[in-house]
Amino acid sequence: MMRILIVDDEILVRIGLKTIIPMNNEEFQVIGEAASGLEALAILENHPCEIVLTDIRMPDMDGLELLQIIRERWPAMKCLILSNHSDFAYVQKALRLGATEYITKLEIQPSELMQKLRAIKEQLQIEKQGQTAYTKLEQKVNQYSSEVKEKRLRELVLGHSSRREIEQEFIEFQLEPFPPPLSAIAIQIESYEELTHNNRFQSDRLLTYTVKNVLSEILKKYRNGELLEIGGGKFCVLIGQLNPAVLQEMQNAVHTFLKISISCGVSPPLEDPYLLQQAYEKADYSLSYRFYFGRSCIVAYHQIPPAAHRLSDPWDEENLRKRIDEQDESGLRQRLKDWTQELLSKKDVPPLMLRETWLSLLHMFSRSLKADGNDIYSVTLHENQYPYHVIRNAETLQELADWFVGWIPVFMDYKRQHGKEKLRPEIQTVIRIITDQYNLPMKVADLACKVGYTENYLSMLFKKETGKTITDYVTNVRMKTARELLKNPDYKIFEISEKIGYADPNHFSRSFKQLEGMYPTEFRKLYFGGRSS
Repeated sequence: MMRILIVDDEILVRIGLKTIIPMNNEEFQVIGEAASGLEALAILENHPCEIVLTDIRMPDMDGLELLQIIRERWPAMKCLILSNHSDFAYVQKALRLGATEYITKLEIQPSELMQKLRAIKEQLQIEKQGQTAYTKLEQKVNQYSSEVKEKRLRELVLGHSSRREIEQEFIEFQLEPFPPPLSAIAIQIESYEELTHNNRFQSDRLLTYTVKNVLSEILKKYRNGELLEIGGGKFCVLIGQLNPAVLQEMQNAVHTFLKISISCGVSPPLEDPYLLQQAYEKADYSLSYRFYFGRSCIVAYHQIPPAAHRLSDPWDEENLRKRIDEQDESGLRQRLKDWTQELLSKKDVPPLMLRETWLSLLHMFSRSLKADGNDIYSVTLHENQYPYHVIRNAETLQELADWFVGWIPVFMDYKRQHGKEKLRPEIQTVIRIITDQYNLPMKVADLACKVGYTENYLSMLFKKETGKTITDYVTNVRMKTARELLKNPDYKIFEISEKIGYADPNHFSRSFKQLEGMYPTEFRKLYFGGRSS
């Protein structure tokens, strides 16, 4: 509905116009009337409208002056001029000032006035549609430009770029150098995998998008920062002259609006505003120490203790093997707890190095099972997680230690049940078939038929004898082969997937990560990286 203001110093004209424009009309609504330009402006201040019907000659402020002000303050508003025969020169001036149409007061015909009003309405609608289309196009252009800028900044932060390359990028995107000192903040969404797995935000894309919007709003207050999405629930903020209050504000805002937590790692201040990569690397290294400091922490680079010259293992292999053979469950658990508290108090071992020490510890448990002809992957899951996955992905040392301490009784129970005992011939036959044909489609019903059992009975017996379901056992055999094939760089990931019986490489990657705590590409990179060093 188009709103109309009538402006004329003659009351009979105003009454006549209101009579022509029907009340309760679905097209137009008269919102008020004024006897001068000044009265009209007072109304428009509080009740803007789409169309102004105005006389030219009026006291205090005439129609031409009113038209000039409307053109400056409300350029989208349309004006229809009411004139007399002697006002032709004024009408011409009014049209030059932007009036849309004019009509002679003494010759007003209701049909003509309504026709002109409908023409103005149609013009307004066309302009509105055009403005909407332009706005959408402008938003797309701005969004595209913003995405390109963020992509290039991310490449500068994560890659090796010369100072000249960085300066050129700043010029291209009209970015001012960060006012020194430059700081970087690495931000991680806590429990990112759990949040995406539980589907609380429908998708990981929506989760990161929502968090990014909240962080951006906080950053706008400080006007000298850039926010980049790194991936995996991680962000980077580049900012000059860091105000520490921004960190707490970001944490509070994300928790208040989204009910989730973030941790922050902060680089040392760098006087050179172009050292983007160095700043982010130090911020990310600081963030890694949330492994010690716990969730929802803010870790500054200067808070990190100097690295220890050497890391003492909690025990040597002979001592560990003896404790396992003696079923010293309480002794193992207590030693792990003591060692964890020692690590937490000193915080002097880089988290990546410490995770490798935990992996070495797990290898010792694994070798104990291999001596009995068993496999670490066959141990009953504790809290529905595989040990390698926990060690590589636990967000804090305390969480890792608590899980491992809880896993030891599960491990011991499995070892007691399956240590050196001979499996039934039928189960041995099934295992042999799985080992020989793991790369083929495999149904439990077919395996049951091979040994003369029903499907349900074989499933129950297999779980009782091995501690694993048949499906999990097949998966473990396939992944064991995959680990070996990944050590050969000649094989592509999709080729390995096909070789071990997965038609979908994505399914293979997800299954591999569930056991190993990393994707096949990451495992391969870690293997060859470890060998080269």
